[in-house]
Amino acid sequence: MSQKSVLLLLASLLPGWVILLSLVMPAIAQERNQSQINSLEWAINAAPPFHIVDGPFAGQGICDVLIDVIDQHLPELASNRVVLPQSRIRKQFQRKENQCFPCMIYRATPGETIQSEPTHFYYPHGIITTPEKARLIQARHGNPVSFASLISDNTLRFGYPDGRHYPAVKNILDKALQTDISRISHTGENATVAILAMIKKGRIDYTLEYQILQNLDNTENPPGDLVFLQIAETQGQHVLGAVGCTNSDWGRAAIAKINQVLPLVRQHPQFLKVLGLWFNDDPEFGPYRELLRERVWQAEE
Repeated sequence: MSQKSVLLLLASLLPGWVILLSLVMPAIAQERNQSQINSLEWAINAAPPFHIVDGPFAGQGICDVLIDVIDQHLPELASNRVVLPQSRIRKQFQRKENQCFPCMIYRATPGETIQSEPTHFYYPHGIITTPEKARLIQARHGNPVSFASLISDNTLRFGYPDGRHYPAVKNILDKALQTDISRISHTGENATVAILAMIKKGRIDYTLEYQILQNLDNTENPPGDLVFLQIAETQGQHVLGAVGCTNSDWGRAAIAKINQVLPLVRQHPQFLKVLGLWFNDDPEFGPYRELLRERVWQAEE
């Protein structure tokens, strides 16, 4: 074959090689990015019982232990933790800084963050208030409580931790927050327990929370100071938890690593023990462990 014929043959094959490389190179780059992840950068905030940074239960928050167990199953990765205000964590996600937050609400569609597969679940949000205010709230707004009605009651003050999201009642809250409802947002450390203290002192009347916050209060104070009321809008709607990382090449690689070990993490004795510490069995639906298997593990079995 002449030199000219060889050159013509190579020229005819070149477009095909270009197409093939365009298909293969992104996959190679993605694999390389994943292999180049050498640490997990954890951002946490002081918010019991999700993260507990001091006191007798220090390190025994749900998501403290979740980090511990993930780290145990990814020994090839270094693990760094930094405690930050929730507002700072949110801004760093917006700036695409490399970080993961272990206590997010699971969303299948990525936004500023990309979530792992579900790690555990929460019973539905409800109202936490004093026994006296509970009687008043139920008399005015029903049992289960209509949150849409309650949030519009200007005689009762609503308090919540800054940066907290409530997807199940987002539309109700968005509409109400544009009006003159009486509300207080707490921005300091340990905002979750600070809100409970404000209810007891009468500075606010109620908050919207998971029942585990009442469980937490019962471990530190005489039971009976606070009660939990179900709300009509969330009855039977459990909430899935997940790890969230920055929606970037780094974050997607971190989530890929975490997802690989999640089947083992979910059922690790250390993680199950802390879930048992903070979640009471629900008499209406059954033991938490059985519900965990049904709602979170089932897809992996």
